[in-house]
Amino acid sequence: MKKTCYKLPIRFDSIIDGASSEMSMCTEQESIDQHIGLLLTTCPGEHRFNKSFGCGIWDMDFERVVSRKKWEEDFTGHILSAVKNFEQRLKDISVSIHITEVTREDMVMKTTAIKKKVTVLLKAKLVSTNEDCGFKYNLFLGPLSTE
Repeated sequence: MKKTCYKLPIRFDSIIDGASSEMSMCTEQESIDQHIGLLLTTCPGEHRFNKSFGCGIWDMDFERVVSRKKWEEDFTGHILSAVKNFEQRLKDISVSIHITEVTREDMVMKTTAIKKKVTVLLKAKLVSTNEDCGFKYNLFLGPLSTE
């Protein structure tokens, strides 16, 4: 695949220092993957120039779960809505999630925490080529973080 997009994070220091005259590039699919990752980890209202950019899953991070099925539907719906609104390079988008509990140990603080791990699987077609593509993200809740 041809590398036609700028890779995140954009590193201007190598150009300014003269070490390189070009910025790092990536494929369209890699660019979409980076953009969705940014979208999922941005709380609506956080982006200075577009207050609606982000994903509503942040509102659900510490929410008391009364019905797991309803919570999963809402979580999936927030992701689907965000991707449809902010990633125009994809079409026929579907989202599924899988929730597990994991133990995370902090060796510095000598603490152990049990967190919910949400594996997000996103399937779609690239608008430019009509190719099928898939993306996978691991999110940890309470507070929301990535792997």
